[in-house]
Amino acid sequence: MAGEGETRDSYPSDRGGVRRATAILGRKWHPLLITTLLADGPLGFTELKTHLDGISDKVLSECLDELQNDGLVAREVIDDKPVRVEYSLTAAGEELEPVIELLREWSREHLGAVEQAP
Repeated sequence: MAGEGETRDSYPSDRGGVRRATAILGRKWHPLLITTLLADGPLGFTELKTHLDGISDKVLSECLDELQNDGLVAREVIDDKPVRVEYSLTAAGEELEPVIELLREWSREHLGAVEQAP
């Protein structure tokens, strides 16, 4: 639906941007990874896995690689003993915070008493 003062004709006919964004945010674990890093990041691999109940090591690794390739997550090797890796959001990833919050608000408003994940 068009917002106040807008008509359907005022939306751009090129929906490529929406297609690209939903290709990223429409993946099962991507929004949850982003939400976790917004709330608790930066985090190591094991810490992320603990926050995301049910995700396998393989899927978490693939999702992190995809989000890195999309420019939303940064991977930093910390030169400690032992060496460890931390994942955090890039500036572009952090800019998704209002989008994530709008999804939360929409869910609360339209999906009733469904239990909300953090």
